[in-house]
Amino acid sequence: MSQTNYSRYKYTPDEIDETEFLAKFVVRNHDFDDIFDDIKNSDYTVPSQHFIIVGQRGQGKTTLLRKIKLAVQAESTLTDFLIPIKFSEEQYQIRSLSRLWEEIADYLQCTAEDAFATIHDDMESHFDDADYELKSFSYLEKSVKAKNKKLLLLIDNIDELLGKLKDKEQRRLREILLTSPTLKIIGGSTKMLEQHFDYGKPFYEFFKIIKLIGLNKQECFDFLASMGDEQQKKKIALIIKNTPERIETLRRLTGGVPRTIVMLFDIFIDDGGNAFDDLLKILDDATPLYKHRMDDLPDTLQDITHTIAMNWDGISTKEIAKKTRLQSKTVSAQLKQLETKYGIVESISIGKNKIYKIEERFFNIWYLMRFGRKKDRQKVEWLVNFLTSWCNPADLERRAKGFISAIRGGKIHESYVYHMCEALSYAGLDINTEHEMKESTKAYLTVKNSSFVNDLSTSDKEIIKEAWQLTDENKIDEAIKLLIKSQKNSANVLGTIGHLYYEKKLYPEAKKYYLQAIEKGNSYALVNLGFLYQKQQQFDKAEEYYLQAFEINEKSALLHLGFLYQEQQQFDKAKNHFTQAIDAGVEDSLIPLALLYFQLGNEQKKALELAKAAYKDQPSSYITCIYSVVLLWAEKLPQSYNLFIQHLNSNDKTDDIKFYDNAMAIYLTLLMAKKQFYKTKELLELPEHALKDKFKPIWYALMTLMQDDFPHELTKMGGELQESVDEALQQVAEFEKKYAIS
Repeated sequence: MSQTNYSRYKYTPDEIDETEFLAKFVVRNHDFDDIFDDIKNSDYTVPSQHFIIVGQRGQGKTTLLRKIKLAVQAESTLTDFLIPIKFSEEQYQIRSLSRLWEEIADYLQCTAEDAFATIHDDMESHFDDADYELKSFSYLEKSVKAKNKKLLLLIDNIDELLGKLKDKEQRRLREILLTSPTLKIIGGSTKMLEQHFDYGKPFYEFFKIIKLIGLNKQECFDFLASMGDEQQKKKIALIIKNTPERIETLRRLTGGVPRTIVMLFDIFIDDGGNAFDDLLKILDDATPLYKHRMDDLPDTLQDITHTIAMNWDGISTKEIAKKTRLQSKTVSAQLKQLETKYGIVESISIGKNKIYKIEERFFNIWYLMRFGRKKDRQKVEWLVNFLTSWCNPADLERRAKGFISAIRGGKIHESYVYHMCEALSYAGLDINTEHEMKESTKAYLTVKNSSFVNDLSTSDKEIIKEAWQLTDENKIDEAIKLLIKSQKNSANVLGTIGHLYYEKKLYPEAKKYYLQAIEKGNSYALVNLGFLYQKQQQFDKAEEYYLQAFEINEKSALLHLGFLYQEQQQFDKAKNHFTQAIDAGVEDSLIPLALLYFQLGNEQKKALELAKAAYKDQPSSYITCIYSVVLLWAEKLPQSYNLFIQHLNSNDKTDDIKFYDNAMAIYLTLLMAKKQFYKTKELLELPEHALKDKFKPIWYALMTLMQDDFPHELTKMGGELQESVDEALQQVAEFEKKYAIS
């Protein structure tokens, strides 16, 4: 959906065609009615009630003022005598009260020549008089009265205009407004006038305040439904009808501010980047305004505002104090100023505590885009929040794939490509989709010779790979720090952090990250959490999570259920689940069933078939070793020896070393049980593998069995090994009976 035009949410609604403008005015009707009823029902023979419309930028103050002007011009009971004069938002030339009267006179002379052909020129003839302001207003008032007219002054940013007037001029203006029925003022302001609360100031409680708040749910529906051409309206209507919760999410995210709602909605609908390009133009236009706002703040307030702005979702007083290195009492006092005096932040109560956000979400977007660090989530946090709130995981995947196609198709804005890629990469995509998107973006920006290519963050796949490399170097703490610092809250990254904490035996931290990964849709994290509970002997909990994983089609859970039941000696259930895992095509599920048969000492032929199939499918070092054990059980001796040597010479030992050591110990023990003493001795004495030193209890058990041939070898055994040697001998005897070929 392309935009109707850029002016839809530009700062000057006055540029929109009048017919289109009136058709789109579907919200703020209650506020309009309050003011317009007063305008229609006022007694213009006496001084009127004056209004100020207060609302943050984008809430619709300028729009409301224009609507009032058009309504007055269209109202037959008013148009004969009431002249609406709408000032533009910026009145840089009005620095004094006399300049205000001149601007009004100039407007009348230009727009109502028949009645006021020379009013401005005549007024300026008194310019050199000492009491010029008094004479200029007197002349203006007399001229307007002579034509039986009244003036409705619609002044945007009236707070800035009043701020330019000297205190004496402010008191003079108050006196005029209290005594003259000629003027009625309706102003717009982004913040409450400080004077409104200060008893000693001229405009203390002078104006009636109309405060614009965010659109409610129904207003948001009505507002979005009024946008675009007929085709676009149909698309919006479908969204409102089928997924109204999305609109509610959008409303809450934007605080119900119309301009920000339109901006984010356009970015979501527009795949070509035009809406995002428009956003960048608006942000650029806003820079002088927002920079001035920041520059006007004292240093401490600047620091606090920066801290809040860099935390889109809000931040507590305690956290602000920590980041700014200020005392909490100081921060609390400054926050009160930012909230009441400057109108920059808003407080939100969460239980007994409060968090603080930048009230104007658009200002917060500007701040993050301008000051957020490169290769950092903060810069696009607002867009990440929008995407993850608006889209479910399936929607995000579709959007990412559509985005990849758009990139490959070319003719798409570089800035949009960079920012949308970054936002989507933090939104929890599938790891392969995210990596493909990053690679496509990198290639596109490289071809375009864009500097944005240097600002791309690392993909989840690359950063996880780097973390595993650090882990292999026994730098688990560095790996965890790397992943957390990446701010990648994807299911895979969170699951990896959980696993690394598990490796460090920091189980509470591991659980925390596993649960976060599960929330993000990482089904295997359920398996990992089950394994963690199994490790802690909490078998019921382990079973619960394995079953949850299986219910959402994580088939590897079948394998882990088999291991769980095997550990609990529920062998029939273990066999059943290993078999289901094989039937479901779960990777590495053949060997566990073969080992179960070996543990039970039955179904030797089936065990051999399974081990052979596993070896054929994936001849890893571990599978090779297990296959050699099963072959030895079946007394396929030459083939068994060859595979065991192959295992010893393998360089792909990627699993935990204890698995290999345990498998080799079983092989050597079974070899002795099969009376292959000299072959056992030969293997243990292979110099390149030093098995004799690694498996000393087995060596001395062998020497015990061969003591007639090597009577002096046992004298070298330390007494501390005797118990272990006895256990090895006992296992040899058990194996001899258990694995005998009948």
